[in-house]
Formats: sequence, C-alpha cells, structure tokens
Amino acid sequence: MGAFDGKGMVIQGLRFLAPKEACEALEGGALLVDLRADELVAMKAFRVPETIHIPHRELPGLLPDLPRDRALVLADTSGVFTKDAARLLLAEGFHDVACLNGGLLAWDQEGLPLLTDPEAILHGECACVMTSRKKRRPMPRSILFLCVANSARSQLAEGLARRQFPWLTIQSAGSRPTGVNPYALEALAELGIDASAHTSKSVQDIDPASVDLVITLCAEEVCPAFLGRAERLHWPIADPASADPSLTPEELRQRFRAARDEIRRRLEGLALGGPVPPAGRPGT
Repeated sequence: MGAFDGKGMVIQGLRFLAPKEACEALEGGALLVDLRADELVAMKAFRVPETIHIPHRELPGLLPDLPRDRALVLADTSGVFTKDAARLLLAEGFHDVACLNGGLLAWDQEGLPLLTDPEAILHGECACVMTSRKKRRPMPRSILFLCVANSARSQLAEGLARRQFPWLTIQSAGSRPTGVNPYALEALAELGIDASAHTSKSVQDIDPASVDLVITLCAEEVCPAFLGRAERLHWPIADPASADPSLTPEELRQRFRAARDEIRRRLEGLALGGPVPPAGRPGT
C-alpha cells in the first residue's frame, strides 16, 4: 500500500494533494522535492521537515539523488512543472509520487509555513516572478509579450515597446493566435504608431533562444506556457476585446485605449536603459 493511497485526487494517473494534505504528508515523513529555480528557492521556501531542491530542468540527470524508498511530494511555483516531473519519476520506477496542487502560490494562500528572504522584492504582481536584490537582473536584449490570441494586449505591447525600446528585439505571440484586432491598430495609430504590418503569431513559432524577457498579459485566462530560460514578468491586463453586442464601437475604443495606456505605464516603469551614446554627443 502506497503512502498516498486514499489521499488527494488522481487525474490521468497522477496524484494531486491539496496544500494541507501535502503538509500533513510531509510532516508524516514524505520528502518535498522543490522543482523551482535556485533564486526563487533562496527567496521563499517551504518550511517543512525535509526538502531536496532539484530545478525541474535538471531533474532527468539527477534522478539518482532521489530516494526510492521515500514518498515524494513534487512542488513548484504554481503546478506547471510537477505533472511532467511526476510522469518522469513514475516511468523511472518511483512509486509514491504526488504533486502539490497549485504549488507554492496555493501553499502560501493557505497560510502554511514558509521561510522568506527579507531582501526579496517583487517585480510585477505575481509571486512566481520574484527577483531579489541579491541577484541583479541582466539587461535584456529582447522581449516577448504573450497573451492567448495575440490579437489585442500583446499587439498593443509590441507596438508600444518597439517605439520605447528601439534598441531591443520586440516580439509578441499567443497560444491560440487569431488575427490582429483592428481596434488595437487604431489605438496605436492614435499615438502615431503604425502597426499595420503586425501579424498574429503562435508561441510555438518563437525560438526560445531569441528571448531574454517574457511578459505575460493574461488576466482572466490561463497564460501561455513558454519553455525558454527567459526571465518572466506577469502583467494582468483585462482583455479589451469583447463579443458583447451591447458595446458600441466607441466603448470598445475606450477599452482598447485603457489597455494601451496601462501597458504604456508599465513599460515606462521597466527602466531598461538604452545604448550608451557616443563620446562627445551627450544625450543623443
């Protein structure tokens, strides 16, 4: 009989534990496998009897470090990587494996014990994109804006960022691209930005090696997954597009203007600097 039998829920052969169930299992002898990146673990960690930290990208090569005679609870920030990790462990002959449903975010929301670095700070609004004063963020050379349809918010962001950061490579994409919304083009044109050549693109067509910083713009939807090693920020912006027949064209324009102005405000706060001006030409 396995250590997790009768606990949590089983979906497609994988067991998921609610935060309190996982906490009880860990206090009862299970081992927490923290799959988050090093810098995130250094800033906020689970306060449990025993943890082993293996970043999810390194897990395949570090399987010998995991005990096969212990029940293992897999955790990350929000549950994105635990499913693939659990499938890998089960395929390699591990038996007592469960995923922490909702990851650290759900654990934190339940008020369960944490260890926090007092020097940690947040960039954006999402705990999954924490960075720390201990680790200076490298200057990005390229930015990718992501939403679902790559039709409205990410197109607005691409157009605004191209003008604000002309020395950077700017891209946008979506998980289910549809087409550029004409109201997005109109909202950008009001600021003198010609985005008529923009197209909707799939995130699967973006080369991960070409991206240094990913900014997701989803609010009510599930943000697209991006598999590259880029730094991530999350800006939840309400989708200005709507199929509501009661909305007039002017009301839709106002929605797009509001999204545009909020994205522009956030871009101005990025403080990404720029190329060093040539000697003898200060300020150019």
